[in-house]
Amino acid sequence: MSSSAHRFRSYEDAAVAAYATRLRAISSPLVGAAEVWQQCELQARRVFADCAESLALGRTTVTDSQIAEVVDLGGIRVQQSIHLTHSVRAGVILFDTVLEYLLKSIEDTGEEVPGYTAAVRALQQGIGRRLEVGSIAYDSFMLGRVREVHEQGHRKLAREIHDQVGNSLSLAMRQLELYEVELSRQGGDVPRTVRAAQAAVLETLARTRELVTELRRPSVSGCLEEAINQFVASMGDSVPPVRVWVRGLDEWIPQAVSEELFLMVRECLRNAFRHAEAGNIVVHIDIAPHEIQTEILDDGLGFDVAGARAGDRANGLTGLQERADLVGGTLHIESASGRGTHVTIWIPIKEGHGVR
Repeated sequence: MSSSAHRFRSYEDAAVAAYATRLRAISSPLVGAAEVWQQCELQARRVFADCAESLALGRTTVTDSQIAEVVDLGGIRVQQSIHLTHSVRAGVILFDTVLEYLLKSIEDTGEEVPGYTAAVRALQQGIGRRLEVGSIAYDSFMLGRVREVHEQGHRKLAREIHDQVGNSLSLAMRQLELYEVELSRQGGDVPRTVRAAQAAVLETLARTRELVTELRRPSVSGCLEEAINQFVASMGDSVPPVRVWVRGLDEWIPQAVSEELFLMVRECLRNAFRHAEAGNIVVHIDIAPHEIQTEILDDGLGFDVAGARAGDRANGLTGLQERADLVGGTLHIESASGRGTHVTIWIPIKEGHGVR
């Protein structure tokens, strides 16, 4: 290990303390409570550690398995009433702080450090990926809240329609029936207007029941998300927790492309279940009118991607690549022993797009 790398490692506590001081200077809520700062400090130390290792090794090293733990922080930040912008500002401050100590360690020793560029890249990627994963979780948690409020509003409206409109219509129908009975006792015929009124009330009652049933029906976020969750559920309790988030509308995806994407995600999950020994798995699918961006992350054992392409996993990886090619997309697999696995699938959506 170079003396610069050794010196840089010795600055970890000082860098974290400076980071906290700078957050306090802008009144960041991330240092407002001990529990919140604890989470923030943990991520800062992990970013620093990846930066230090990259400096020592001369190649960029970012621990994806640790980044996967940030998934929960997005929802936690919402519950703590801390807006996403505070995390973004903290990320900028952390970058400047760690970079400052990185330069200081090099200046202290006065030596040329080949790993400097790798360390800066690790710093940028470590912060960037954490912000990306955290923002996805934050958005998904908020979307869940919106759906929950939306469904609560629907249920409330259904109750109001049932209790107020439905009861009033039933009462009106009862009055018309009593009027019909009274006319019959007097030997008179029921006027056509009364018959028409009865038919109108009956039709309105039927439509009201249909509306109440529709409002009380649970909303489904999308067929693709439902299919993935059903597959995970079919695997039973023997698999690790899988978080599935789908943003966007399934209607934007051609059916053939949706089927291929589901098969690719399913294959990635099967590989993770079979080989990874992961504690957590995350599936995030972002659907836009022009493209689909999919990520599957796990914090498991990881593997040598190049070696796997020539080993017993070759068929599975080749199949994934072929499916990506069929839909005109790209597949990228990033993994290393002990560092989890990060699969990225990108598929363009074009008019009339289907499987080639």
